[in-house]
Order: sequence, then structure tokens, then C-alpha cells
Amino acid sequence: MDFPLWYQARHEGHTPFPWQAALAQRVADGDWPAALTAPTGAGKTGVVAVWLWALDQDLEVPRRLVYVVDRRLIVDSTALYACHLVRASKRSPAVVTLRGGITIDDTWVDPLRPAIIASTVDQAGSRLLFSGYGVSHQVAPIHAALLGNDALWILDEVHIAQPLLRTLTQVQTLRGADSPLPFRVLVMSATWEGDKVLGLTAADYAHPVLGARLNRPKPLEIRDIEPDDDLAPALIQEARRLRRQGAGVIGVMANTVRDARAVFTALCAEEESVLLIGRVRPADRDALLAEYLPRMSAGSRTGRTPLFVVATQTIEVGADLDFDALVTESAPLSALRQRAGRLNRLGELATAPLVIVHRPLSDKEKNRRARENQRGTRSQGSLYREGAEEARKWLKKHKVRDFGIRALDRHPALPEPPTPSPDLLAIHLDLLACTSVKQGIDPSPWLHGYSEPETNVFVCWRRDAGIQTLELAPPVQREILEVPVWEFCSLEVDQVLRWDGTSAEWIELNRVKPGDTLVLPAEAGGCDRFGWHPRSTAPVSDYGDTAERIRLTGPQDTDWRALAQAAGMAKPGRVLAYPGGALVLASFAATSEAGIRPILLRDHLRAVGERARFLAAEAGLPIELCNVIARAGAGHDLGKQDPRWQAKLGADRDRPLAKGPRGDDPWLSLPRGWRHEMNSAAHMSGDPLVKHLVGSHHGHGRPRFPVAPDPGLWRQLGGWATQFQYLHQQHGWWGLAYLEALVRLADWQVSAEEQTDETDRTTS
Repeated sequence: MDFPLWYQARHEGHTPFPWQAALAQRVADGDWPAALTAPTGAGKTGVVAVWLWALDQDLEVPRRLVYVVDRRLIVDSTALYACHLVRASKRSPAVVTLRGGITIDDTWVDPLRPAIIASTVDQAGSRLLFSGYGVSHQVAPIHAALLGNDALWILDEVHIAQPLLRTLTQVQTLRGADSPLPFRVLVMSATWEGDKVLGLTAADYAHPVLGARLNRPKPLEIRDIEPDDDLAPALIQEARRLRRQGAGVIGVMANTVRDARAVFTALCAEEESVLLIGRVRPADRDALLAEYLPRMSAGSRTGRTPLFVVATQTIEVGADLDFDALVTESAPLSALRQRAGRLNRLGELATAPLVIVHRPLSDKEKNRRARENQRGTRSQGSLYREGAEEARKWLKKHKVRDFGIRALDRHPALPEPPTPSPDLLAIHLDLLACTSVKQGIDPSPWLHGYSEPETNVFVCWRRDAGIQTLELAPPVQREILEVPVWEFCSLEVDQVLRWDGTSAEWIELNRVKPGDTLVLPAEAGGCDRFGWHPRSTAPVSDYGDTAERIRLTGPQDTDWRALAQAAGMAKPGRVLAYPGGALVLASFAATSEAGIRPILLRDHLRAVGERARFLAAEAGLPIELCNVIARAGAGHDLGKQDPRWQAKLGADRDRPLAKGPRGDDPWLSLPRGWRHEMNSAAHMSGDPLVKHLVGSHHGHGRPRFPVAPDPGLWRQLGGWATQFQYLHQQHGWWGLAYLEALVRLADWQVSAEEQTDETDRTTS
């Protein structure tokens, strides 16, 4: 099916814009552009549709589309658009969001399944560099492997992600020209200059739908206030004036959560208002959008009632909101253009006013800028304020009175100031890829540059906050809120729980560090339905339960499965008790160490070897590598033949098991630190790659294993770290991680199937 027909079937009969059709043709011809320069409001997320169409037509495109935009709210809206598209896709790609600390949605962690991954810079970028925020060191190589191979990275509004673009460009070089799997980068920015650019043409400006968006005027007024004046009163005053002039849905945008909160508090006391900030839990965001989106989204003008939409810059990129009028704090010109993209978004109004409130730099800010210049670093806040100063000068110089898209294009562009960032070198990757060693490298300079970005932590609230309950039920993405460290530490709490992806511990506030995932008791406050609110002392709702698990409280003899089913869980399965309650897992959930059903070791090894070969072949790897991966899969658990391991599982001597129902029993303990994959690797001879893939199949051994009191075993694994370095030189950092991932994911897939298959495998 050609692209226009495919597109119409998924967009209520609407035809694609000319530039979207042109992109589809270029993709079909294998002639990818390097950049898309369509402005905001021109349907840039349509690039997701082009990729999915190409996938459905079996064209050669990377299996994973990684859509990166540094605005958390826009990550979510992009994922929603993708979910709508994939419902009718014959390939059924996974759609996931990476936007804060933890994700338990691992549907994309499959080397063969196509996936659309919507992410912030931090989340996708850190995972690519083997340092995923909120990801355990055992899982980090898998994420790096899948994001660094067979992947198309799309950077929306690249002007706010320059350091990441530079890093991705260097990754392309460092992967090597002989890498068997593709890695492509496509940038999107209305101000991009370079070769192989695809932008708007006369056909776009003449298009009956797109033309209205591009050509309709947006009259501009600028209100200058004094450097030391409070911003909020000026924004409030202008919003009220726009209401008196007849505007219905009015956007009010501030650059900080503090000012947005102040504006919202004043306006909601007079008229209905909603607050949209990036520091909001996905569960709260979903509830807000369900309530208010029908009254402020594009296409909702008929019959909608007046509303003030107070927001931070979280909505300035990609949000499909449509305001009748907009008042905004001054910002860099690129940000102002994005904000104006929410104004009369579909061009349905003949005109729509824009008011910019500009506050010049104060003496205090000028002094801080001088100190930062001396240190050679700049904070994000300083860069943003200076960008606003430059934009104000540019608007005055060119006497801009119309902020419409085509009107602005008549003026010369204001160049974006570069954000200095470090080179990504081989020596850096040698260290970053050592995921089983705590090297303490902060990946943020490669993601945000030498500017001083906000250093954030990821916070959730639990009614039953405790080490044991948290380890049984780790934080999930829908309950996570991202907030700067310094703001979090202003809360009046003595201790918090820190979760490192594997275990939890209580820590003092002075031990909190950037990137931590932290858990607070619900009664500690600090959040309301609109998001982060450090002054709030009201108890915070607990969103720690999911479709796959549910926490329940009650007497010890409670029928937990019946209670979970009554609470809405479709198939209550395994029950993990803790003091005062229990965690009920869905029927398909089981641990990797101790399955519910006993599995013969010989059957498990055969199945994993076959699956590993299949994954490698379908991924397009050479036959030699397919054979290596199959050998590793077939030998990955040979170390479980150890009599002590078999006794732990309760196996018969002549029928060794890979997994068994007594795997959690502590009555017979193996030596502290003993790892079955080390024993498996010691059984392998010959090809060092096979030995490495076997030894690393639980994420250890890169290049260090947990300390084991077995000198004989260590002697058999002599030279392991040197071998690890050699294999990196031979296969590359992301290449070796990908080979590991194929073996590990084959094991995961087979293990899951063994526990859901009703056949009793011990009788085979």
C-alpha cells in the first residue's frame, strides 16, 4: 500500500502533508535525509508514521525507533500517538516511554520485536552509554545493546539537545563501518542548516490544512518589567486582560515551577484552571489529561468552555494543545517559537494574540554569570535567561509584530549558541562498558554538555515504605516523579529509602545523590494531583500497584489470591508474603532463579541453544556468529550440574534441573558469592567468545564477577578481564553487548515459556 492510503486509514481520512509524503518516498528509495526542518505545528511526529509504514511494507528500516525530546510531557504524547498508529500495524511494535528512573515495561527488550521508544535525553542517552538511570548493572548491557544496534534515533528540537547529537555522531563512528546492524540518526529542527535536509515546499504552504497553520497571523505584544519585579503578577495581569478581550482557552507559560504555581494559585481562585508541569507522576498526568485534554487539545474548539492552562516549558515541544491566546515569560527565540506553536495550532482562528513578558537580567544574575564564566561552566538556568535576553534584542531589532510561522520566516534566523560538550572516546567506553565495576562515571556531560544541568532524583511515595516491601515490589514508572536534588532535600524528612535497582536501604538526606530512585512514606507530603509541591503536607496517593502485581494488607491467614482477584487482577498467581501484607503476582510472573515448575536441565539447555541461534539468524548476523551464540546458549547453565545446586533445587541425582520449586529454600546454602555462570564458563573450552557469553549471561563478568571463595574456579577463569578487553576490540562495545543480549534474552524467553507451558517438562 502506498503511503498516502496507509496514512489516511490511520488518520480519519486525512491525507499526509506534502513533506511527509516526500519523506516516505525518500525512505522507500533508501535516501534518508540527515535532518527535517518542518516547523512546529507541521506534523513532525508524522515521522513515526513514516517509519511504521516502511516497517509494514517490509522496507529496510531499523527495528527500533528511538524518539528523543527533552520534555517529559511530550515524551508521553508521542507515545500515545504511536500507540494509536500501531493498533493497525501487522508488525505490532512495542511502544514504551522512558521518562524517569524506573520502567518495568520490558516489551521492547526483544532483539526481533520492532519498538517505538519515546524518551527524554537522560533516559535513552544514559542507557546507550551503559549507565541507564534506574537500571541495574546486570541489565544495563542489554539496554545499551538494543539502543546501539538496529536503531533509528530521532532528535526532536535538536537545539535543546546539541550535546546528545554530538555524542550520537561519535557513537556512529565508534561502532565501526563493519557493524552488521544499522544505527541511524535523524534530527528535527526548523533552524537546522546542513546537507541532505528535507523541509517545506510551496506545496506545503498551499496545502488547505497545513497552509492555514503556517500563514495565519499571531499578533505580538511585548511587556517589559523591571529586573527585580515579581514575574507572576505580570503574567496574571496579562492573562486576565486576554480574557476580557474574549479569549476562551488561554495558555500562561512560566519558566519555573515556582512561578507557574504562583500564577495557577491566583487564577484558579477566580476561574477554572489547570496546571501542567513536567514534575508530575505519569498516573497523575493521565488523570489530568483525561479530565482537561478534551477542552484544550487541537480539534476541540467546538463547544469548549473557558480555561486557563498554566504550564512550564514542558509543553513547548510537540504538545498537541491549541490555545486561543497565549501569555508567556520571555525565553530563547527557539523556545518562543515552540510555545507559539500551541497558539491557534490548526489555524482555525483568523488571528490569535501572543504576549511576551520580559524581565531583564538583574545585577545578581549578572554577577552569577561572571562567576560562572570564571569557572568555565554555565548552568542551564543562566543559559536560558541569556537566551531570553538575546531573543528580546532580536525581536526589537527586527521590529517583529507577527509571530506567525511564515511571518517569522521572513526574518533572518537567530543562531543558537553552541553548548560545549566532551568528546566520547574509546577510553571512556572501555570504562563505561565495565558495568560490573562501580566506576562512578557520570554520563551527563555527554548528554547535556559542560553546562550545569539540573541534577535530578526520581521519587515515589508508598503507604508501606520499607526495605522488604520495596524489594518485593520495586518502584514502577507510573509512580515516579523527577525533581532536582536541591529541591528534594528541602523536604522536612529525616530519612528516605534508596532503591538501586536490586536492593533498598535507608539513608540520610545528605547521602542523596543525582540519579537516585527514592521512596518516601505517603504521609510525608510533597506532591499533589498537579505534581511536585514541596509545601504540601497532605498525604500523597500511592500508585505502586500494576496489572502484573498488587499489594494487599490483612491478617496472615487471608486468601490473598481471592482478594487480588476481587481487586481486579485477572489471574492471581504467586503470593509473596511480608509482615502485614502480601504481594500477589500475575500467574505468568516467576523468578529466574526459582521457577514454580521444575525444568530438566538438558531440556532447558537445548531450548535456549535453539532459541539463541534463531534470534541471531533473524537479526541478520553472519552464520559464524549464529553458531557461536547457539553454542553459548546450549552451555550457559552447565554449571548448575554442581551437586550443591541440584540439592538446593531438590533434584534427583540422575535428573538434574535448571529450575525447581525449592529454589528459594535457604536450608542448604552454596558458598557466599558462588555463581553458577562462572562454573558454566569454566566448563567451556575453545572459543573465548563462547566462554564470555556463557559467563556473562546474568550480567556479571564485565569484567568482574562477585568475589567467590573458590580459588580453583578462579584459576580456570584466569585472564577473564584481558579476554573481555580483547573481545571489545574484536566486536566493539555495542557489538559484544548485543551478542550477550541474544544469549540472555533467549534464556529469558525460554524460561518464561517453560513456566507458562502446561506440559510437565520433568517427564520428558
